[in-house]
Amino acid sequence: MNPVSKIAKLLRTPDKVLIDLENKMQKITGKKEVLDKIVKKHDENIKAKLEKLGLAGNRPLLAEKVYETLVDKVKKDNQALFGHFHKPDLSTQIGCRTLINAVKELTGDLTGFYLKKEKAKELFRLNPPRQIMKSLGYGGDVEKMLEREDIFELFCALRFVEEKDWLNNVFFKTYDILTKNDFEKRKIKVMVLPERWGKIGQKFMGKKLHHMSHLKELGLIFVIPATNSDLEKIIYLFFMTLHYSYEVDWHSRLFESYSQEKDFIKKMLNALKVEATSTPLPNEEKMSWRIVPNYLAKNDSNDFRLYEHHINPEAWFYTKTALAIEKFFRRFPEIGLGFWQDSDALAGYFPLDTANGKERALVSFDLFDNGISLLRQDVFENRQRYHQHEALWNKIFVDYIGEKTMESLMIENTNKGYVTLNS
Repeated sequence: MNPVSKIAKLLRTPDKVLIDLENKMQKITGKKEVLDKIVKKHDENIKAKLEKLGLAGNRPLLAEKVYETLVDKVKKDNQALFGHFHKPDLSTQIGCRTLINAVKELTGDLTGFYLKKEKAKELFRLNPPRQIMKSLGYGGDVEKMLEREDIFELFCALRFVEEKDWLNNVFFKTYDILTKNDFEKRKIKVMVLPERWGKIGQKFMGKKLHHMSHLKELGLIFVIPATNSDLEKIIYLFFMTLHYSYEVDWHSRLFESYSQEKDFIKKMLNALKVEATSTPLPNEEKMSWRIVPNYLAKNDSNDFRLYEHHINPEAWFYTKTALAIEKFFRRFPEIGLGFWQDSDALAGYFPLDTANGKERALVSFDLFDNGISLLRQDVFENRQRYHQHEALWNKIFVDYIGEKTMESLMIENTNKGYVTLNS
């Protein structure tokens, strides 16, 4: 199979999309055989990974076996990481703090452009969060709550206590009053919420409660202690805390660039919605790449935007996470995380059964995809592979244009929804 067809199959897009891309990007950058080099390196990596997994000699090598072996590898690395952090109790603040300290050591003190604490309190005064006040025993006394409680904790609780409709249609509408003077430069805050929030969150969200999230406008990443110390959570918390750190940092630079414009808040709110444009890409004669800020495949694996040329900031944050993890495993090679180096865009097709070798299925070799599969205890049919797909599109763009250029182009064009390159 020729390189264009091979990448097209991995991306589940028509060959003509990649042929058009290759012709235009070669004219723009002067770079030749970029896709050929990607395929060559990709095949070498797949072969090396299979050898490390002890699968290289297996014939036929079935897709389900490859998937189960990859998830088992994540599980073993997860156990090693659990031991490295001295078997922390993830149901406590102290237990989660050990892991967070390791993340901060890897990222350094990231400083950004975030909403001031006093302005955050003012937003609460304008629209008191009724469910939060009731849960904490303040009734309707918002001033007493603001006097006694940590405003960062309260903002975190908005995500899992208040109704989504109220947040979107009432609370976030208040952001319209903000100006650039309501923001300041300060360090990203990574915090573990007190154990009481886990109980409150469980009351409102039940099993849907996610044990961590972030608030880009506040420069805040938070972990909710688990109600049980489920071992599978530690590797997830590790890479997601790193991921959110880079995501919040990138959005800080995005918001700061918007702050110089009259429609600053409008653009910031659009970015917070994390939505991709759906209008046709312009300039058919030129080379346009859609900017897709979310994982479309999580909602619809057949979304047409997945199969046209695009770049994805979300996947880029995880690629940066993978580089941080690389730095970590170089210090602690005994954990085994080195296996996942250069894997975020890696995937392969393998037979589904021995009877019909022609019917094949795609398996992602990415740590993020397989880590989520472990967390969710996914069977083969429900395996995750959406991150690898987006990472491969990003890799194609980076190999033509470069990482720094891609990052700056995403910041400059996110609000527009696409990048058009000129030769």
